[in-house]
Amino acid sequence: MRINPVLKNEGRLATRNIRFSMMILVFIALLSLGGVILFKINIGDAIARGIDLSGNIFIYISIAFIEAILLLFIVPALTSTAICSEREKQTLDILLSTSMSPLSIVVGKLISSVSKVVIMIIATMPVYAITFFIGGVNVGNIVSLSLFFIVTTFFVGAIGLFISTVIKTSKAATAITYGVTLFIFIAILIIAAIWMVISAKNNVSTGVSDVNLPIFCYLSPIIGFISMLIDQLGGTQFGVIGNIDFIPYSDYAVLISIAVQLVITGILVLLSAYKLNPLNRKKIIKK
Repeated sequence: MRINPVLKNEGRLATRNIRFSMMILVFIALLSLGGVILFKINIGDAIARGIDLSGNIFIYISIAFIEAILLLFIVPALTSTAICSEREKQTLDILLSTSMSPLSIVVGKLISSVSKVVIMIIATMPVYAITFFIGGVNVGNIVSLSLFFIVTTFFVGAIGLFISTVIKTSKAATAITYGVTLFIFIAILIIAAIWMVISAKNNVSTGVSDVNLPIFCYLSPIIGFISMLIDQLGGTQFGVIGNIDFIPYSDYAVLISIAVQLVITGILVLLSAYKLNPLNRKKIIKK
């Protein structure tokens, strides 16, 4: 089987770079430290009150949120300079002059950048095993959560790659990628929360009690992430604020979130390849 040349080259450079190993070490260390501290707090007075199984669920959720936050800041930094760095080193034209198609270059850049994060996600799976000491979380939960993180990593990576293709400088591309990512993850939920509060007030006057989750909310992977945790915890509603269920439990919420991320990822990869194609740039200049 022929390996993508870009992926092969980037993989060799990553494995020979000590910074990649140190990044994995620091990532696992931070996550492990948080898990050990939370576990120690949970069993600190276990002799007096017994072991609280609900506390173990809190450890699992806390570690998952810590990992999600760390990934949110790591992935854009790795993908937002994928094409910009080639342009700044003046090697992009040489890369485009090879027999590789723009789509192959884009896919190779995306996978090479995201694969580093995927290795980190897989390496941190044993950290969740600390919850096995008490029980309440199984291997299937950890695998499902890791797979969701991998899908979200490709989603954020595609955003950074597209911006890297459009923007010429690495600093600007990195800043814009972080801004767009935070908007998709946080701002969309804030807008949806405001929309749901206004809708709830309007429904009070009409006698309608249900407030449906806006469709555009599924653009934010946080919806799928929290819905997955709710599903794994047996439908526990920790997305309820007041009388409004901001993140309702649904069997299909996670699947919808994953589907939306995959579709957008594919669209952004194709747009990146189209933008990178020098023939398309010539057409634009002629027009």
